[in-house]
Amino acid sequence: MKKVLVSGYIGFNNFGDEAIFLALSTHLKQLGYEISVLCNNKKEVKKKYNVKTYNYKKPAQILKAIMNCDILISGGGSLLQNKTSNLSLFYYLFIILIAKLFFKKTIIFAQGIEPIKGKVQTLITKNILKTTDFISVRDKNSFNLLKNWGLSPMLVSDPVYSIVQNIEICNEKKDIIVQLRDFKGMDDIFLENLANAIKKANQNNEKINVFSFQDEIDEKICKKFIEILKKYNIKAEYISNKSINETIEIVNRAKYMISTRLHGVLISHALKTKTFALIYDKKIETIANELNIENIDINNYEPKELETKLTNFFTKEKEIINYRKFNWKCIDNVLEFRSMK
Repeated sequence: MKKVLVSGYIGFNNFGDEAIFLALSTHLKQLGYEISVLCNNKKEVKKKYNVKTYNYKKPAQILKAIMNCDILISGGGSLLQNKTSNLSLFYYLFIILIAKLFFKKTIIFAQGIEPIKGKVQTLITKNILKTTDFISVRDKNSFNLLKNWGLSPMLVSDPVYSIVQNIEICNEKKDIIVQLRDFKGMDDIFLENLANAIKKANQNNEKINVFSFQDEIDEKICKKFIEILKKYNIKAEYISNKSINETIEIVNRAKYMISTRLHGVLISHALKTKTFALIYDKKIETIANELNIENIDINNYEPKELETKLTNFFTKEKEIINYRKFNWKCIDNVLEFRSMK
């Protein structure tokens, strides 16, 4: 049995990254691979996904995990970026580099590659990626960036689509979800403007479900928004700590979804829940434009613009562009070909 090691942002209870890993690990198991993962919270991850786990921070465990695998898969998600810190970028590159030093096959899996800040950081990233055996990216901006670097990436869709694309769409959608992420621009002024816009746009004064996708980051901002909604006499309920399947079920029942996070936008759109994106990051803007999803830039807007857009969102229909379903064949071909070498 061939052994695959996955390097990603796993075990931090981030809905998007956990959903990607669920999709990947489920598929690899169907192919008969033994799976291990570098992660946080080893016991929880092992119990949740039934995979072998290694502590992502301990060098001895990292080395052991790499030596014991046949193939390293790095991804998915936005691992290769230094917008948050150089440390994060270099960590994931280090894992790839060590794997190559031990002559392991390496796959970059459905990642969103953002422009790297700094000439040295860009050069290191580019040269390490050149050593990999296969690169797939989930958006056109990443594809074009790597092509300009002289690489040959394959453009795929987001793996989370493989979880939702066979789910029966709920016919009686009725809930309103607001999913928030704490980030620059998501300040008290924006929250007040958002609550005011929802009050004016939501003519039936329906209850708002405020959803946290990662409590460590989302909880504080979500609960603050609930208090602001109450000032506008809007009923609100806090939702958190839901499994991937529970989250998908909740979103499937919703009629409207206002989301900050990429995978909130993706699954909502895929489940035909009317979607509004709060753009805080280039990756959200890219997918919103690609799928014709209504949106507003939280760092560059006028209160009246937000009010108008949300009113239109609640009252007017808009053409829905179908998403690109995730195709596992390209990954399967690489896995089978490489594993027989």
